[in-house]
Amino acid sequence: MVNSIERVHLTVDSITYALGPLESLDDLRSQVLRAARAAGGFLNVTVDGGQRLSFFVTAATSIVIAVDTVRLHANTADGDRPTYHPEVVGDYDDGDVPFDVI
Repeated sequence: MVNSIERVHLTVDSITYALGPLESLDDLRSQVLRAARAAGGFLNVTVDGGQRLSFFVTAATSIVIAVDTVRLHANTADGDRPTYHPEVVGDYDDGDVPFDVI
């Protein structure tokens, strides 16, 4: 079985934003369509990293929604098998492990 996730990218007036993992294609389409039919309205999204953005959408706003399917490797998708990182050095002066080491 191949594990994958969908990554949604939103382009508004030629600026592209990578959206958070909980943003759905159907919800974005609905928000854009409602705003355009109402002659203006807000499109609310969360970008990757947690920042929330609101775009005022009109019939003249250029919006592209792109979805990429990203395959997950079996050794990282389930979290059971650790990944070997030869560049990580385990010798620390104060006994603490840096937080950026995963």
